[in-house]
Amino acid sequence: MLNHEVAARRMVSDIVYAYRMIQGDGESPASLRAFCAALNEALAAYQMSIVHQTVKNWEDRRSLPAVYILGALRRNATDWRRDFAIDLLSALMPETIAPVTDVGRRALARSRMDTGPLKTRYGDWWMGE
Repeated sequence: MLNHEVAARRMVSDIVYAYRMIQGDGESPASLRAFCAALNEALAAYQMSIVHQTVKNWEDRRSLPAVYILGALRRNATDWRRDFAIDLLSALMPETIAPVTDVGRRALARSRMDTGPLKTRYGDWWMGE
């Protein structure tokens, strides 16, 4: 059985990358700075912000998002950023919150596969092939 934190880090990484790809130009993901700026627009109502390195750390599996940041996104955003927050919350609390998009559902299923530390991070799996 996979450690919950390892599975959560994998899921968060997959979700962040998938949403950056969706927000990108069709060939490459949105830049970390542009993606972060879009998140910060929704966080501004709570006088919160994050930096692009934070998003990179989520994607690189170095850290997990803070629940209060995701909660603020969930409450304030009404577009993809709300779905992004809920999908990430489902990675942190899979027993109480379900993913709301195919990206989140695929990341959840993939996070449960124990393929070892060299598991490929990126691929077209999240787009539904």
